[in-house]
Amino acid sequence: MLNKKLIALEQKLGRSILNKIDEPFIQEQGVELWIKRDDLLHPVISGNKWRKLKYILNHALSLKTHKIISMGGAYSNHLHALAYTGQMLGIKTQGLIRSEQPEVVNPTLSDLFSWGMEGSFVSRSEYRQLRTYKAYDSLPDIQSGEYWLPEGGAMDLALQGVAELVDELDLDYDVLCVCHAEQQLLWQELLVPCLKRRRC
Repeated sequence: MLNKKLIALEQKLGRSILNKIDEPFIQEQGVELWIKRDDLLHPVISGNKWRKLKYILNHALSLKTHKIISMGGAYSNHLHALAYTGQMLGIKTQGLIRSEQPEVVNPTLSDLFSWGMEGSFVSRSEYRQLRTYKAYDSLPDIQSGEYWLPEGGAMDLALQGVAELVDELDLDYDVLCVCHAEQQLLWQELLVPCLKRRRC
């Protein structure tokens, strides 16, 4: 069952739209091209961020979590979305940031801190070690009420949110392409099983 706070947040976000691309060169090929515009869901928690965070946050709230700890780079969209949703849900957040302490913070870090995220800067070797902790309670020295969220929200719970994208496609499609900037393997791990469960 989805937490009431998350239901309220999701209602504000709504469902992302499908845009048909009406370009002559596409029409000449006798095909239709549609784009699912998750980037328009919200200025901060857009794209795949909400889909991956939704059921992770639900699990964290069910455990009475008071702080979520995660990791990312100095320009991390994942940490950006987490800090914002943490503020909206009343959950403290901490980001372990792969960077030296900057003399001047960039706009992403400025947002994180303004939304209440506690930032800790870690070395590249420390960051590599953090990548080995996969479960929500696997971070060494994690305290009661704290929840560890691996880089980019890479947890099995993210599958549930990503699967809902497939459920929202009201089209009889022949080919589905995933547009992404990074973490191709993660998207393959998340989306392909969802498609197999629903289409194969």
